[in-house]
Amino acid sequence: MRKSKNKKEIERELKKLQANNVTPYRIGSGDRFDISIYGEPELTIKNGVVKPDGTLTAPMVGDVKVSGLSINHAMKKISQKMQQYMKKPIVSLIPSQFRAQTYTILGKINKPGNYMLHENSRVLDTIAEAGGLSIGVFRDNTIELADLEHAFIRRGDKVLPVNFIELVRKGNPLHNIPLKDKDYIYIPSALNTEIYLLGELKTSGYYGYKENMTLSQAIVYTGGYKDTANINKIAVIRGYLNDPTVYLVDLEKVLEGKAADFRLKPYDIVFVPKSTFGDWNTLLDMLTPSLQVLTSGYISYQLFSGESN
Repeated sequence: MRKSKNKKEIERELKKLQANNVTPYRIGSGDRFDISIYGEPELTIKNGVVKPDGTLTAPMVGDVKVSGLSINHAMKKISQKMQQYMKKPIVSLIPSQFRAQTYTILGKINKPGNYMLHENSRVLDTIAEAGGLSIGVFRDNTIELADLEHAFIRRGDKVLPVNFIELVRKGNPLHNIPLKDKDYIYIPSALNTEIYLLGELKTSGYYGYKENMTLSQAIVYTGGYKDTANINKIAVIRGYLNDPTVYLVDLEKVLEGKAADFRLKPYDIVFVPKSTFGDWNTLLDMLTPSLQVLTSGYISYQLFSGESN
C-alpha cells in the first residue's frame, strides 16, 4: 500500500513548485537558431532548425543532439565536437524562433484541448482559458459535472500534489502553481461515480454521485420516502458487502435540525427499511431483493468484488 504524504510534506512540495518557476529554457524540436563561430563568419548558419529527432546541424560536425539541453549546454557540446577541427572554438547559438510551449487540459471542462503556455500561467488561468468547469442537468437540478476531488495535474511521470478542491472551492493560493511546458491536467466526471438508494423509496435505483452529497439530498432525488418507511433507522452501507461498514442515521432528527446531515461517498448503499433490523445478517436479508434489481455488471463488480473506491 502506498504511504500517503502528510500535510507538511505536501505543503513543502507545493512551496518548492511555487519557487521553481524560473528554470533555464530547454531546447526542443522546432526551435530555430542562428549558429556562429567567433572569427569564422563563413561558417555561420542562419535559421537552423532542431529536427524531430532532436538534432541541430552545426558547421563542420553535422548533426548534434541538443534536444532537452539548455542553450549554454548545447553551445558547449557543439564546441567540444568542433575541437577536432579547430582550437578552442567559441560557438554562439542565437534563438531566431522558439517552438510554442503548450499544456493540455481535458475532462469536464467547457473547452478541452491543447493551449499555448503564456508567461506566468497558473492552474486557475488554465481553467478560465478553457471556459470553466462543465455543468449539466441531473434530475431537474443544475449540477457541476467536474469531480474536483479526483482531478489532477501531471508533469512528466509525476502527479503533482495540487488539491483542486482547495484551489477552486477554497481559493488556496498555495495550490495555484505555475505551469510548465507539456503539463497535463485532467478533470474527471462527477457522474462516473454512483450511489444506490434502495428500500422504501418512491424511486429506488442508482444515482450519480456529486461532491458533498448528503443523505437528505439523495432522498429528495428519489422523490422522497414512502409512508411505510422507517426513517429513524436508515442504513448507509459503505464498502463491499462481505466486509461492510454500516452507519445508522435517524433522518427524522436530521430533518428536524436535531442532528447533522450524513455526508455520502461514492458507491454508498442507502437502504430505507419498513421495519427495524437487529444485525447485519437481517439487514442483508432485507437488502438482497433490492440489490437483485440492479442489473449493471459494473455495479455488481463494485459491490461484491471488494474493489470499490
